[in-house]
Amino acid sequence: MMEHILENRRIALIAGHFERPPHRLNNIHEADAELVDLGDASALYLAATADALVEEVESGLYSDPALIGWMLAMANFSDLAAVGADPLGLLVAISSSPAQDEAYLARLAGGIAGACRTLHTYVLGGDTNEGGHLSLAGCALGLVPKDDVITRVGARPGDRIYLTGPAGLGSVYAFLRLSGRENDAGDSFYKPVARVTEGRLIRKFAACAMDTSDGLIHTLDTLMRLNRCQFVIEDNWERILHPLAGEVCRAQGIPPWVALAAVHGEFEVCFTIRPDREDALLSAAEAEGWSPVLIGRVDEGQVVSICKGEKHVPLDTTLIRNLAAAAGADPQAYIGKLLEIAREAGL
Repeated sequence: MMEHILENRRIALIAGHFERPPHRLNNIHEADAELVDLGDASALYLAATADALVEEVESGLYSDPALIGWMLAMANFSDLAAVGADPLGLLVAISSSPAQDEAYLARLAGGIAGACRTLHTYVLGGDTNEGGHLSLAGCALGLVPKDDVITRVGARPGDRIYLTGPAGLGSVYAFLRLSGRENDAGDSFYKPVARVTEGRLIRKFAACAMDTSDGLIHTLDTLMRLNRCQFVIEDNWERILHPLAGEVCRAQGIPPWVALAAVHGEFEVCFTIRPDREDALLSAAEAEGWSPVLIGRVDEGQVVSICKGEKHVPLDTTLIRNLAAAAGADPQAYIGKLLEIAREAGL
């Protein structure tokens, strides 16, 4: 089923040329960060991930250099959070053009540094180059106990589905920003933080986990395909949606679930948990001052659906996930296609 997604086809095309490392725990797609066995003498796995900012900068979605730096770091650390890893630090590669002067680069570096301070970790090193345009990539490294490691695989019918926090803020930010309405919500409402602290707790209880950086529907679709289960979202949007996302949906006449379907998400972690471990998780989270958000359940079947009363409405998540490639760089066309899917589904 993974090959039905255009992005996954590209990954398979590239990865098919590489020999599988014998010391890597996970297969392709099975974890947000690659998990490397450090040997029998170690009780830890090395977690490693790489993420770049390309479309977000080229489209103008991020233009403030401080936010660009912040997002580069947080995107990488979010992958560590989803496997429950403790960050060791970040490697960064920055290629800049003459258009980025010293003041710009200082703000960019300040954003990266601020993200690291927030998560109590560091920049370990990296590389700088000059080129025709700004290009950034990062590689985050962390450690996770072998006894507590979580991946995207492990869900089963009967599990409950949780988020580390309300969803939808990332897609609302993209909608407002790309449609020129960002000031309607203020200038700095979007500055997500990777859920590293929560990931350390989740790893002790969860069956599987994945971050929502590409949007919640995309996350649930991946988990559905890997676990071959039905992921059911309850239509309790007051609980699931970030308040600002809900406000924008109401003002624009956008069905609430569409705010979860756009490709630009946030850095929450979506995870499933067995019912017999749920109370222990909630008690531990309360002790840490954190409230996980219940969004649904795992059932028999192989689809992502929305539960409206007694009715399950299946979503064509293959179409939703492939929309970004089909719509190209036209955000209005992309939003229009999502709304068309909503109408056809009766949502």
